[in-house]
Amino acid sequence: MCWLGLDPGSRKAGYAILEMGNDGRPRYRECGLITASGDQLALRLLEIGRGLQEVLDEYHPVAAAVEDIFTAKNSHSALVLGQARGMVLYVLAAAGVEVVTYTPGHVKKAITGQGRAAKQQVRRNMMHLLHLQSEPAEDAADALALAFCHSMHARRGGVS
Repeated sequence: MCWLGLDPGSRKAGYAILEMGNDGRPRYRECGLITASGDQLALRLLEIGRGLQEVLDEYHPVAAAVEDIFTAKNSHSALVLGQARGMVLYVLAAAGVEVVTYTPGHVKKAITGQGRAAKQQVRRNMMHLLHLQSEPAEDAADALALAFCHSMHARRGGVS
């Protein structure tokens, strides 16, 4: 069984795959970035959607943890992020993958014990918890944290 963590964006989306180890703990498989270039938002979203579909085809996750909507200071950025998130949710639903959302504060609290932890602290904790040798990209680290948070919830009898 494996879980997907996704940190959607309109130019890059962080993704992470964790699987259940023999000891019942989440184990690292892969993380990275799905990137898109160009000025047209629709074409960038298409490119990210195709990259996400490739990840789904390779790993067949049972569930995907996606960051929940949060407030933003810039309304244009929030709108574009909402469009990217909507595309990601569509691709996941079309593939039959269960989608679970977590707020950034919930994920930070699960990983660090503090709901307002800095991104770097989340990244360091993910490296320690998953025994990673190299530091993942920021968006990939966020996706790892989402997948790890969901794996903990699933192990305690929550959703997949």
